Formats: sequence, structure tokens, C-alpha cells
Amino acid sequence: MTGRVDEDEKETELRSNRRRPIEKERNGLFRSDAINAIAECGRIIVGEPFLIMELNRFVPYLEGTHVKFHPLNMPNIKIGKIEIMGFVVGVSEIANFYEYQIDDGTGTITIFYDKQHFQKTIWQRQEIDKKYNTYVKNIDIKVLKFQELPKRMVKPRPKFNYPDGTNKHDIAILEHNWALETNNGKLGKKVKRCEYIHAVGYCTLDFLNRQKPTEEITFSDLSNAKLNFLANEVTNLSEHQYNEKFISWMKTVVRRRYDNDFKWPASSSK
Repeated sequence: MTGRVDEDEKETELRSNRRRPIEKERNGLFRSDAINAIAECGRIIVGEPFLIMELNRFVPYLEGTHVKFHPLNMPNIKIGKIEIMGFVVGVSEIANFYEYQIDDGTGTITIFYDKQHFQKTIWQRQEIDKKYNTYVKNIDIKVLKFQELPKRMVKPRPKFNYPDGTNKHDIAILEHNWALETNNGKLGKKVKRCEYIHAVGYCTLDFLNRQKPTEEITFSDLSNAKLNFLANEVTNLSEHQYNEKFISWMKTVVRRRYDNDFKWPASSSK
């Protein structure tokens, strides 16, 4: 039996190794001004960025037939859709999922990414490339001349076939716009080892193929199941983007969870 998630409430067949023990002692993970929080049936649903080490402080529980999570000693808070990111140390796949083992410097976790979700990014990329190939043949100079010229050409550059005499200014702007829509050409491309990724999704459990009716699952079963991450979205990041995002998280949302005197920087928004 596997854990289930809010988005599609379907079971996932995940490979297993034993989960690290849940930590027994910790300080409060959230403050009352937690961002991205929604009230539901007396519980506050929280969805925000987390470090991987923080995921191992989540306590699993059953809500009907589905496994949910709350922070240790905070049963009134329910963990919803969250964000994680890390350096890819391993890539593999099973029937319906790609598996990415990632490390963010605080811990490691396996991300499972549905191949159907990935296929949608391939279709998106095909549509974007088709659109820009059409633009290339009919460049609207009146529109492009009002757009700011990028500081440098994008890398890698798309392989567009421009008409003879196409202005370099127009080429630079067109390719810059293409790069913005395709995550610099990474949209629809498979994740590789030694890349950085950002993932949005839900925590889930792998019960090591020990099948049990829901009513027979014990807290011990929940505590000893392996913690995994089921992603709805996976985005490639450059090393610079990863470092920039990680520093931003540490200075804001992560710090806020532990610092009672924290105040949001003037340039940051909740």
C-alpha cells in the first residue's frame, strides 16, 4: 500500500528503502503568520518551500483512506502542496514515474515524477517552438522595436531558420522571449544527473509492499514507512538560479519558521 496525495488521490507504486526515524524533539516549525496557509475543518493547510531535513519532521496520519502530514507537535497544521529543490545525485525510472534522488545539503529524498506530467511539458515545448518558428518567418518589426534589447544572446540558442537580412536586434529579442517561455530551452527536456531541480508536490509514504487494509495500519507502520515526494511540477534550474533561490528561502520563509523576531524584508512580499 502506498500513500496518497490531494491532487489526484491515486495510489503510487514506489520503490523502497527504510525511512529515517522521525525526530522526537524540535522547536516549533511554524509561526502563526505562516504564508500560503488555508483554513480547512479547523486545520491550517500550509504550502510553502521546505528544506529536505524539515520533511523528516513531518508526522504522518490517516485522514479517511489517505495519508496526510502535520509538523511534529502541531496537529492543527496540515501540510499541503509544498516546494523543495536540490542537486540531482541519481536518476532512474519505473513503469509510470521518473525517479530523481536529490540532495539540498540538509538531506536527501527521492522525487517521483509522473511520466504523464512530463509528457505535458513536451507538448508545451512543441507548441512554443512551433509558435516561434512561425514568428521567425513573419517577424513583426513594429512590435520588436519597442522591446528592450537583451544584454547577451541566449545560450544555447534555438535553431531557427531566419530569412536573409534579418536584423540581429530582432533575432536577439525573439530568442530572448523564446528562452523565457522555455526555461532557457530546458522545458520538455529530461532531468539528468548533476543538474539542479525545483519541485512542487506532496509528501507521500512507501509502505515497503506490506499490504494492509486501511483500518489495520498502525502509527508504527506510518512511522517506519519511507518518505518520498510526489511531484506535480519539476523545473530545471541553473546553478546560479538554485543558489539565488536557496539564499532567498533561507533569509525569508525558512528563517521565519524558527525566528520569533523575524520581520519580512521591505523588498520581499508574503
